[in-house]
Amino acid sequence: MVALDFMLTAAAAALLNIGLLGGVMTTYIQNMRLIKSYFTIGLVLVASLFILQNIVTIIFWSKLYIAGPSIKNIVDAAAPYLFSINTAQYAGLGLLLWITGR
Repeated sequence: MVALDFMLTAAAAALLNIGLLGGVMTTYIQNMRLIKSYFTIGLVLVASLFILQNIVTIIFWSKLYIAGPSIKNIVDAAAPYLFSINTAQYAGLGLLLWITGR
């Protein structure tokens, strides 16, 4: 798999993560309305921060990727790791959404 494929797949996984987090956060907000506690507020805050992290990741890596040839080798070398991180996060968030919906 070439670096561009890793970058595009990692970006797609980050976008899917945002969608999964939206589903998780919707459930947490519904729970927060019923159960007014610091824990439910904390869950909404954590999900919001994860959404922000995925948005920042997409922006950061896209800026690095188009920065120019001088940094291209570093970005290409890091792309498989970003792909792994986002894919693992996607699997974890999928499980979290499944558990949260039960």
